[in-house]
Formats: sequence, C-alpha cells, structure tokens
Amino acid sequence: MEQPLIRKNISLLRYNTFGVVVTAEYFATIHTSDDLYALKETGATAEHALLIIGKGSNILFTEDFHGLVLHNRIEGIRMIEKTGDEVILETGSGVEWDSFVGYCVEHRYYGTENLSLIPGTAGAAAVQNIGAYGVEAADIILSVTGIDLHTGEKKSFTNKACRFGYRHSLFKTPALRSFFITSVRFRLSLQPRLNLSYPQLVRETEHVSHPDILDVREAVMRVRRSKLPDPEQTGNAGSFFKNPLVSKEKWETLLADYPDMPWHALPGDRFKIPAAWLIEQCGWKGKQTGPCATWHRQPLVIVNLGHATGKEILDFSRAIQKSVYERFAVFLEPEVLIL
Repeated sequence: MEQPLIRKNISLLRYNTFGVVVTAEYFATIHTSDDLYALKETGATAEHALLIIGKGSNILFTEDFHGLVLHNRIEGIRMIEKTGDEVILETGSGVEWDSFVGYCVEHRYYGTENLSLIPGTAGAAAVQNIGAYGVEAADIILSVTGIDLHTGEKKSFTNKACRFGYRHSLFKTPALRSFFITSVRFRLSLQPRLNLSYPQLVRETEHVSHPDILDVREAVMRVRRSKLPDPEQTGNAGSFFKNPLVSKEKWETLLADYPDMPWHALPGDRFKIPAAWLIEQCGWKGKQTGPCATWHRQPLVIVNLGHATGKEILDFSRAIQKSVYERFAVFLEPEVLIL
C-alpha cells in the first residue's frame, strides 16, 4: 500500500477561495480510503490537529494552520440502485458538487438542480447541509460513509443519524472532527419533480411553457451569477453569515418596527429573517474598508478586494455583526468556518 506523502509548510493560497495567504504545517492529498488507512498507520492523524478540506470554499483562515491538512480528492460516481421511480447514486466525497449536479441533470435525475453552482464538494455538501431555492442537501441524502481517523473504523450514517439542520449536521460537532467522509449516497427521483417555489426562479422560467430540469438548472445559474462574485475573480466564501432564526415574540417586535421586513415562517413558531436585509438596512451594502467589502449586489457576501489578511476580513465581519446587533438586537452567526 502506497503511503500518502505528507508535505511540510505548504501554502494554502490555492486551497481557500477567500485568497488568504496562509501556510499548513503539514499537508496530504487523499485520493482513496486506502490513503487514509496508510496515513493513520504513520501516527500522524493522532499526533496532529486535523483539518479536512475540499475546495476551501467555506473557510476563513486567520493564521497559519498548525497541524495536518487533508485535501479530499476522492472521486467517482456510481449507480447503486434504480427502480421505476428513483435512483440511488454514490459519489466520492471529493467530487466537485456542481459537476455532480451537472451529471444528475444530464441523466434526468431530479433533486439536485436547485443546488446548481454552489461551490465545494459532495462531502462538504453533507457537512454543511447546503441549501438554495427551497432545497437542502438533507432532502436528497440517503446516507454518509467515512472513516474515523483516530480509530480507523469505517462508519455509515443514515439521513436521520446525520442530524441535519439549517447549515448544520452531526459532522460539524466536536465528536466528529476526526471523521473523514469518503462517500455520500443520494436518493433522486426519476419522475419530474421541479421546485419552482422561489419567485426568482418563476421569473427566470416564465418564458418557457413547460420548464424541465435543464431549464431550472440554467435559471439557478443565471440568478447566482447575477448576484454573486466568482471566487476565481474576487476572493470570497459565499454567504458569510447564516440567516438568523428568531422566536415569534422577536419576529412580532421586529415586524412592528419594520413592516416591510421580509421573513419566512418555520415549524415551532420560529421565523427566518434574511441576513442580507438586516445588513443592507445598516448601510453595509457595497461598503468597503481597506481591502475588504461587502459585494455590491449581495451584502451577505464579504469579498477580498486585494491582499486582505484573514484577520482583516474577520474584523470587517465583526463590525457588521456589531452594527446589526445594535440596531436590531439580532446576532448574525457566521456560516463560514473561522480558523
């Protein structure tokens, strides 16, 4: 068995979409499960702090990483089962998410199309429970499989066991920090089941008499490209903050003061308030401080306009948090992993 090469003092510039200049003390690229077992045998996974990354599209590094970075490159998509109504696909956790969506759309497997153009990998989609335009990864994930890097044990988690929530899963908890997801299984429909519940998608497809799965994917991509910066051109990690969830009492107080406030009702008398609206009301849309700014078309996105450090980006985000809290008494929780 070939042992993965552990390299020292590797720049992480190309491994984080914010474009922050930092270094990993140790670094290894993982292509197969065998690489993980071989790496464990070296003792490195027990000796060092671990960080598992895919595309680095949801991370803000504020300093060099003093530990071992594992870059996930486990590829492959295969069919597990196909019935008259659905198909079960298993994808390597390192597969680029949008490539997987493109594969599903091409084969007319319904369920991923609303999640088009979200950066990252299939494994990260499960960790983060990514979501957009009325769909979450949790809606289509059947199970998640991986390896505990401390014990070497292979484990699989059902959808329920993953404890999916809003931008959350079991894999974000401290107990699973050493768990390396190797594959994800998805249950997708073979019958046309399009979700056009969002007004933006309705507008983008209204010229089509009978929109199909490709129309929805293209509509989602047009909307995202019109609002969000390309990380290849402008450093960013997408939405920096989660949309806050508030109680009914807090929602009623806010609505009384701001009757035009957008909101979305959730089960359990909770209400989701768009973080972008809160940020814009505080005057942050398109605002720049040094090399940091909010995107002029979407204030929920913080961008690196030049050579911003992670610390500068973090300070900028905290200034946004402070002003939103002072005005609305609502705390914005970062969606981005801050290291």
